[in-house]
Amino acid sequence: MKLRGQGKNVLLLSAMLVAAPAMAHQSGDFIVRMGGIKVDPDVSSDSFNPGLPAVGGLGVDVDDDTQLGLTFSYMVTDNIGVELVGATPFTHDIILDTGGSGVAIGETSHLPPTLLAQFYAPQLGPVRGYLGAGVNYTLFFEDSIDDAVVSPLVGGADVDVELSNSVGFAWEVGADFIIDENWLFNVSIWNIDIDTEARLYVNDSRVDKIDVEIDPWVYMVGVGYRF
Repeated sequence: MKLRGQGKNVLLLSAMLVAAPAMAHQSGDFIVRMGGIKVDPDVSSDSFNPGLPAVGGLGVDVDDDTQLGLTFSYMVTDNIGVELVGATPFTHDIILDTGGSGVAIGETSHLPPTLLAQFYAPQLGPVRGYLGAGVNYTLFFEDSIDDAVVSPLVGGADVDVELSNSVGFAWEVGADFIIDENWLFNVSIWNIDIDTEARLYVNDSRVDKIDVEIDPWVYMVGVGYRF
């Protein structure tokens, strides 16, 4: 006997309902997640000394960047995990905040390793949501000023900038969409407290320093594997 449209739909729905649910994360699991990760700074900056040429009375901003993100989680219990967040180095333009889009005067690179304790909510269907909180360490390096832009504004002087490293609080919210016993799809959002000090040098002498709060939102979409 052939099943017509409605009969086939009923059988398909029944098969979906009786199918075994995707297995939840368990104590002892390691979970590796990988995907695109975007750092979107929400910058607040002091202003340089008004008496300085070119930059006097102005603050700084940094633009966003997207890189490859990696996270490593270990399930201490069925509901508690520990996560280490890493990525390939981010590079941001340093922007002199002149209003509007500002003026790009250089760039900086950084690595933001972050360690978090996580709480995983009960699984709903294939979805396992989680919250995390912990500490971030941001290492800035390869800070540079574009001499072609800045030097003519300061009479040809040699100008440099350095950003201090940062330690701050971080929190996250994320969700795993479990595909099968090993594979999952992941979305994650972090907010990281990054406070740095921008130090301005002219002819190798420090002439000023300002506090800069970068405080980015960080977004990641990717896949994961648990074992």
